Amino acid sequence: MRVFQEKIYSFEWKANGSGPLWCWGSSCIAEFDNRVFVSAWETFKDVLPLNCAFWSLYERSEDGWKVLYRDKEKTREPAPICVLNDGKIFVSENPFMLEPEAERGVTLPGFSIFYPPDYSKNKKVLFYPCEPVVFIEHSYRNFSADRENSQMIIFQNKDYDRAYWALLDENGNTIKNGKIYWPYGYDYAKPQRIRLCYNNVQLKNRAVYILGTSDILEPNPEWRRYKKELTGRDWDYDFRRLFFTYTWDIQNEPFRYWSEISSREKTAGKTLNCDLFVDDNEFIHLLWFERSCDLRLRDKFFPNEPLTHSLRYAKLKGSRILEQKNILFFQENEETSSGISKIDIIWAKFHITKQNQLHIFATISGLDKNNKEVAENWLFEMNSNGSIINRHHINFDNPFTFFHSASVRNGCAPSNRIHIYGSVIEPNNEMYYGCIDLDG
Repeated sequence: MRVFQEKIYSFEWKANGSGPLWCWGSSCIAEFDNRVFVSAWETFKDVLPLNCAFWSLYERSEDGWKVLYRDKEKTREPAPICVLNDGKIFVSENPFMLEPEAERGVTLPGFSIFYPPDYSKNKKVLFYPCEPVVFIEHSYRNFSADRENSQMIIFQNKDYDRAYWALLDENGNTIKNGKIYWPYGYDYAKPQRIRLCYNNVQLKNRAVYILGTSDILEPNPEWRRYKKELTGRDWDYDFRRLFFTYTWDIQNEPFRYWSEISSREKTAGKTLNCDLFVDDNEFIHLLWFERSCDLRLRDKFFPNEPLTHSLRYAKLKGSRILEQKNILFFQENEETSSGISKIDIIWAKFHITKQNQLHIFATISGLDKNNKEVAENWLFEMNSNGSIINRHHINFDNPFTFFHSASVRNGCAPSNRIHIYGSVIEPNNEMYYGCIDLDG
């Protein structure tokens, strides 16, 4: 096994509530025919937040990373990409339509299409929703491709109750469009829709699968009041419930009602969806991160709750959960192999090889006993039953803390190389590429 790592680009940080990896349910890195592409998030020098960013398309060449295209429109979030089996690259964009001094407002979502072999030719097409709707800079959009059938699907959030979607052909034309409503929280003090953001989406043979985490204002009135005493803010967002849905045929049948896969609602914990993969036997594999409780609230509201961090895995058939287990699990004050004693996050993605072998690339990041930032990277090999049969510590020179990967979900072919785009411990505001060659 051979590993390789290098810097792609650096950027000027501006606090607009986003960043290069903000669309973490989708991917900003893709591979086609041994060529690697990254959709970068950069910022305008003289433009204030929120819409102070733009996207660029980079390709890795023999001479290093080169810029194929820099967009000129203002935007807030990164631009996820998909690749099709003919080599065309699609970049999802959400350009801001108002004057430069406007902080927020109307956007006009669409796609830039880049054509092989040299990708110098491109054109823009629009995203067409199923009804008149005004989109804004907070899109939380999700982009997925089915390379075998040369189709793509895009979801773009609207407010806190729904998202609009469009199924696209290989030229960006809309085959069908519609909308999906988020699950309903009947058990909250004030019942409401549970907005899902940063969702993992897979399109496969016209079936569509979605895994997402709740992202709403703190619904518990007592906890919200206490959080305001601590932070001084009226808002604090909840990432505590994990939901899944699917349709066997996006063109002819609706989505099933949402199934709740996991919840940390009772102790104000945390869940974050990491990845979703559907294999050729229609088994559905899920990955997510869990933290048992919110330490800010523990002493006052649930003092006996132990703090744990885990990377969770589940295997489903339809909505039926066949198996759930921990891939990684750490208790309070337990150190990882590299000395992480205060875990910030465990993050992971599936990877599928040419032999249809399922792997998980994972990062653990946090602080050691000296409050120094530390991270470690792991690769797990799984069998067809979802059991870990091998694990390897991946020794990048500078371990990744958070990342995207080139995935079958954004149109990449199964590969014996894992292509990674992400952030590292040091320095800040630099984005790195990593490659794990499983045959090397």
